[in-house]
Amino acid sequence: MSKQNTEKEFMFERVKTLYGDMLDKEQLAAIESGLDQMISVFDKIRSVPLENSDEPFSVFKPYKKDRK
Repeated sequence: MSKQNTEKEFMFERVKTLYGDMLDKEQLAAIESGLDQMISVFDKIRSVPLENSDEPFSVFKPYKKDRK
């Protein structure tokens, strides 16, 4: 079994445990199908090499009085 399948199964079981009684079969199926895309994004994020000393990226947006 691949790491992605194991992670997907864990996440899906967690959703079912927490919210299964509030969701119908169609909603659970939609959640399960959406997990593949989420896990692929997680894998891309995990592939970025970071050091403990790397700080978060922040975007500087200067204040403009006329901006709403």
